[in-house]
Amino acid sequence: MFLVGPQLFSGEELAAHLEARKAEAVAALGALAPGEVAARDRGALLREIHERFAVPATSMRVESAHFTGERPLTADEREAIGVAEADAASFKAVTIAIPYAGDPHLFTCRPAIYSAHQPQAEPRDGALHVTYFLSEAEEFQLEANFKRLIALIERTLEVTQWQAMGYNQDLMDALSAALAERTGAGA
Repeated sequence: MFLVGPQLFSGEELAAHLEARKAEAVAALGALAPGEVAARDRGALLREIHERFAVPATSMRVESAHFTGERPLTADEREAIGVAEADAASFKAVTIAIPYAGDPHLFTCRPAIYSAHQPQAEPRDGALHVTYFLSEAEEFQLEANFKRLIALIERTLEVTQWQAMGYNQDLMDALSAALAERTGAGA
């Protein structure tokens, strides 16, 4: 059985992504017209911008996971995993979608603490798409392998969630400081 697809949690550093997002939020505050800033309630203005740029809680909806497809392996796929043409009929690709809610960057960016054993799935359309290449003889192992994958993703997602929570707090502090500097008053 082979798990195929892009590695999760292995893209750009999550800290760098969050810093860039914080800079965008501060820039959005700075881009507001002085009259608009003066006319608005400071707390409401900060909450509005914070809500736009904060990272929402992100979670998988494992209970809603479902099969999205089963197909024969292509010739290139069989070659990649070393399946002879004569054995092709006993192998297939099975894809399972795991819906999620929240920010997809928490699945794709590399957290501060991560494992060398990265799970594989493709985040798209609000779901993680997990594809296994397996033989008929391995089908009984699919559920156990899927459960191990879910556990690995959940452990790493927990780390990214902690980073996102810290970012959300830092974001409010940065926005408060930027507003205080801009208006010349304490936050």
